[in-house]
Amino acid sequence: MQKLFWLVIALTLGLASCENDLDILEEYREIPVIYGLLNPTSTTHYIRVQRAYLGAGNALQMAQEPDSLYYDTATVRVYLEKIQLGSVTQTYPLFPEYPSYKNEGLFADKNHYLFRLNNTRLDPAAQYRLRFQNLTTGKVVTATTRIIEPIFQRTLSPTTRVNLADDDPYKIRIYSSKYGKLYGLIMRIRYTETKKLTQVISTRYLDYRLPEISSRTLSGGEELEFLVNGKSVFQFLGIKIKKDTTVTRRLQDFKADFLFTSATDDFFNYLQINSPNNTVNFIPDFTNLSDGKGIFTCRLDTTIAGISFNELTYDSLATGTYTSHIFE
Repeated sequence: MQKLFWLVIALTLGLASCENDLDILEEYREIPVIYGLLNPTSTTHYIRVQRAYLGAGNALQMAQEPDSLYYDTATVRVYLEKIQLGSVTQTYPLFPEYPSYKNEGLFADKNHYLFRLNNTRLDPAAQYRLRFQNLTTGKVVTATTRIIEPIFQRTLSPTTRVNLADDDPYKIRIYSSKYGKLYGLIMRIRYTETKKLTQVISTRYLDYRLPEISSRTLSGGEELEFLVNGKSVFQFLGIKIKKDTTVTRRLQDFKADFLFTSATDDFFNYLQINSPNNTVNFIPDFTNLSDGKGIFTCRLDTTIAGISFNELTYDSLATGTYTSHIFE
């Protein structure tokens, strides 16, 4: 009996050793890769359409071949459908646009295109459905999003003077948007430089990004706060703006634009799952496309421009440890 057991094991190992090739490639299937963020404050909208690729060669080399990444635009169609009360009330075709420039990277930058829709104001009361169609294969992919309603805030106005000189953070209060989940804020600090020799004036800016916050619900009206730490802002400016004896910087020219963003729960979930801080052993795949990869949803941009600082803040800029060199 023992001899029979070892004979079976030997035969099994022998048969297994006859197969030396391991095929790790699955059978090819078409996987569109689509990314789009509708912005209700804009009338121009872009959708990025590509495709997943599969091959037995070097994946990085294949990524440099446009045919691996992009569809032939003559064979695909992209539409945006307006949906009201469950029915499509209007259909907008998108057309390919070939940008003159794309940052170089791992993927091919030749024949790069985006699908563009012009002169279309989104209706916040409607839903919008993206529809992709491959005329050659019959592949159809759809995704639907709500439109985020406006952000309301009660902190910033033309007469506001932001105080960054206090030890306590400066609070910027907003009310959450309906259908909005994730909120971001960039404080864009603008200033001017005048060349002493030529008197040529240049406008500069730096973006100070605050940590994102999220609402508990999507119903809107929830009070949220961004906390601006003045010391951190001064340190940021001191590092980014170098001493330059060839220019003059005027203290009162330092002002801030506040760039708010609000994004849907789909966008929030997509970022959470793909975050570098996600340390789970298995990262699940998140997409709201019916049969593809990527995401199609909505993000609202709101800007409040030209906000000044108070006198204490300007004094701290001019004489503070981190920023006094800016004006020397």
